[in-house]
Amino acid sequence: MKKALITASVMTVVAVPTSSAFLPSAANAAVSNGSVVSAQQAGPEVEAASVEYMKRTVFSPDGKIVNAQEEWQDTKASCYKSVFLTPAKDNPDKLITEVSIVNGKQRVSFTKDSNGKITEGGRQTYPQAMKQKSLLAAEKERYTRQEWKNQGKVSENGVAYTKKTRTYTSVGEKFTEVALMNQSGLPVKETIFIIKDGKSTLLFNVNYQYDKLKADNELFNVDAVKLPENIKPKDKTKW
Repeated sequence: MKKALITASVMTVVAVPTSSAFLPSAANAAVSNGSVVSAQQAGPEVEAASVEYMKRTVFSPDGKIVNAQEEWQDTKASCYKSVFLTPAKDNPDKLITEVSIVNGKQRVSFTKDSNGKITEGGRQTYPQAMKQKSLLAAEKERYTRQEWKNQGKVSENGVAYTKKTRTYTSVGEKFTEVALMNQSGLPVKETIFIIKDGKSTLLFNVNYQYDKLKADNELFNVDAVKLPENIKPKDKTKW
C-alpha cells in the first residue's frame, strides 16, 4: 500500500513526485504536527499495544519536506490505515492528503484538498479480509535482503547504529542508499544519492519514527467516512 515512487528501486524508500516538488512552510508545519490519532500510547502496557505506527518523512537536500507518509497496522486484526501528504501539482502551496483505510473486507480511499474537502474517493469490498501482518516486521525484512551490505557500527550523537548500504541501477540511473539501523533492526535515517560520471549527489534525506499504540476502533472506522454524493470516483489502480 505504499505510494508509487521515482523509480522501481527507489520506491521502497521514498514516495516522491518526479518533479521533486516540496511542501511549503505551511505544509511543513502540518507534517511536523502530524495527523490527529485517536489511538492512545500504550506506555508500559506493551501487550495491549497491538497497533504498529510508522512515519516516513522525506526531505530535499536544503531541508524542505518533500512528502510524508503515516501508517497504522493492527497486528491482531485485519486493519490498516495510511495518510500520505504531498503538494498539489498545479500549486505547491496546496497540501493534498490521501487517506486509505482497510477494515476486514472493507476499504475506503479518498483524497482531500488543502481546505479539507474530499475531492475524490471510493469504497471497495474484498472477497476476504486482509491477512494480519506486522508493519514493522515487513520494514525490518527489507534490510535483511542480500542487496543491503552491512558496513559495521557507527555512532551519531552518542547513539550506536548499524550502517547498511546498497547501490543499484534503475531506469538507466545509478543510486546509492545509506541507512542507519537501530538495535531493533529498523531504519531511523537514510540518505539517497544519485551517481553520475562517478560523482555522488544527494537526492533525499529520509527520517523514520515508530510507535506502538492501543487498538482503537475509530482509527480504522471505514463507516465513519462520509463520501459526498456524486463524488469523482478514485482510480482504483492508484489505491
